[in-house]
Amino acid sequence: MKNLFLYTVYFIVFISSQSIAAQLSVKEKEKTINELQSKIINQYVLTDNIDKVIAALSKLKVSNEYKQASTHKELAKVLAETIREFDGHFSVLWSDPLGETKQSKDYEGWFPKLSRKNSGFTKVEILKGNVAYIDFWGFDNLSKSSRAKAKAVMTFIEDTDAVIFDLRKNGGGSAVMIQFISSYFFKGKTHLNSFYNRKTEELTEFWTFDNVDGEVRPNVPVFILTSDYTFSAAEEFAYNFQNLNRATVIGESTGGGANPVYFFDLGSGFRASIPISKAVNPISKTNWEGVGVQPDIVIDAEKSFDLAYKMALEAIKPKVESQYQLKELNEQIKVLDDRHSQGIRNVTK
Repeated sequence: MKNLFLYTVYFIVFISSQSIAAQLSVKEKEKTINELQSKIINQYVLTDNIDKVIAALSKLKVSNEYKQASTHKELAKVLAETIREFDGHFSVLWSDPLGETKQSKDYEGWFPKLSRKNSGFTKVEILKGNVAYIDFWGFDNLSKSSRAKAKAVMTFIEDTDAVIFDLRKNGGGSAVMIQFISSYFFKGKTHLNSFYNRKTEELTEFWTFDNVDGEVRPNVPVFILTSDYTFSAAEEFAYNFQNLNRATVIGESTGGGANPVYFFDLGSGFRASIPISKAVNPISKTNWEGVGVQPDIVIDAEKSFDLAYKMALEAIKPKVESQYQLKELNEQIKVLDDRHSQGIRNVTK
């Protein structure tokens, strides 16, 4: 009987905790949206946009979409969709404060994923004609391990005559990794970018490193491929090189996220990512927020590789001394021309 009583009590507590996790009261909804508004008012870096974001959330309060959001996840989705219209870095997430949910189990953070997947480097190869091709999907935090991986990439390609960075599937990451990789392509200390922080009102400058292991090549032709998926730090990399006249950007306009974020607790398991600082390029005095990086040559992302490859070969050609490399260059240019005339896409990149 005692065991039955304990089991019954446990069962009731278990059911109650599950009900608490699933239910969303009107009062809790109002508290969450009000807290979100407060955090945006006090923390969001683009102060000129705050009134519009707050107005959109106030309008949301009386909408059917908001009223019909009956679970925590549904409310988080509605809130996120509303504010992301104003800034691609905005988000609202919910995790069960009573325990780890399936969603949290299934979710892997950006940097942990980068750290276990070769710091984002997917493919590095030397193409015909001696052109380097680097495909990577994120900029890892700069650590002893990631630095070694990036250095290995730079060492592998240091004898090439042109470099193609493929950022078409790159969602961003660390500005410090940008500094490290960029340091291989600029002569002397170079001011890449700055970030303004609203809370401190300070402007933090990011420059190339004084020293890197390996050869620094300030004159090797650089081409950067972009798509509408290219975002955040990947956009910064392209924007920095473009404004410094150090690379030709080829592809599609990028996602338009220039504002680093911080996650704020809204209570009841809700948290919101809010941009608290913004990029300020030393040359343009602005950034790519909302508009994306505009390519030097606009072309469908899936066609950008062939164009960049051909341009790289043509940039190399006048300086080639080896008759064998020249033959290889001409043959590969013809292959690319034939592929273009036949409308065949390169499916290997």
